[in-house]
Amino acid sequence: MRDKKRLEQLVSDDDELVRRSSDIDAYFELGREGEDVEPDLDRGIKELAGFAEALEAKTMLSGEADPLNAIITVHPGAGGTESQDWAEMLMRMYLRWAEQQGFKTEMNDYQDGEEAGIKSATFTIMGEYAFGQLV
Repeated sequence: MRDKKRLEQLVSDDDELVRRSSDIDAYFELGREGEDVEPDLDRGIKELAGFAEALEAKTMLSGEADPLNAIITVHPGAGGTESQDWAEMLMRMYLRWAEQQGFKTEMNDYQDGEEAGIKSATFTIMGEYAFGQLV
């Protein structure tokens, strides 16, 4: 089932790439005819570049485990309060990154530090290619 979904996404991405490049070709044709299409052309090229970068990242993430969810454990080790505080900052950084990427997160285990920070935290980042992007 997962392979079918992935193949359907590949076909959809290919169709989208063809559509966007055709739009840019149309802007060039309109520009040759004398119409002012520079703002639309700039926007189209920037969008195509962003889309191509996303496709490149997906292509590079072709390992067997790359499309799976990721489980992350953060613990400070030795160092007392400062390392516990740093571990909490690291955990928040990962959670914020996951949120910005559109992934869902679930806290599996969380232990507060005695004075500040955390003693341990384990959480899951859920979404397509979460593991591949975090490795």
